[in-house]
Amino acid sequence: MALSRGSTSHWKSENRGSISVDGRPGAGTTITLRLPLTLAIIRGFSVGVGDDTYVVPLDSVVECLEFPSVAGRAGRGVLSLRGRPLPYLRLRDHFRCAGDAPERENVLVLRYYDHQVCLVVDRLLGESQTVIKPLGRVLGEVPGLSGSAILGSGRVALILEVDTLLREALKDGRAA
Repeated sequence: MALSRGSTSHWKSENRGSISVDGRPGAGTTITLRLPLTLAIIRGFSVGVGDDTYVVPLDSVVECLEFPSVAGRAGRGVLSLRGRPLPYLRLRDHFRCAGDAPERENVLVLRYYDHQVCLVVDRLLGESQTVIKPLGRVLGEVPGLSGSAILGSGRVALILEVDTLLREALKDGRAA
């Protein structure tokens, strides 16, 4: 199929993906590939909050460390890391997880464009290859979640949508 000037074409593939080509004279061409989530595999970093497991895309993780107890128990705020103020979001509070936070919490320092922000979790579980599964129509779109994964134990882990979570942390972090 040939593209004419200033046109858009779409193709569907047998794996339920699609390709879209949009060409505009003088503006260039945009090619969009869409693959079903069942084909997406990411390198993830698993964390625990209460009895739940969440997966963060590994390319967003800068470092892991212990959450300083002097930072308090607020769901959002700012902590000082090597003299730099970094906004944080406590995942337990964001998703309203049941139970109390442990005495010792951990921090994932995450990259968000040119910024760094922190995600506070109960446990650091480590790196793994993760196959992303869609959440399904029943759940719809849940802010902060991009999919799910089946763990080796048979339990389900939720995959975090880092951009949404970090925008929340930055919003309150700037206000603080």
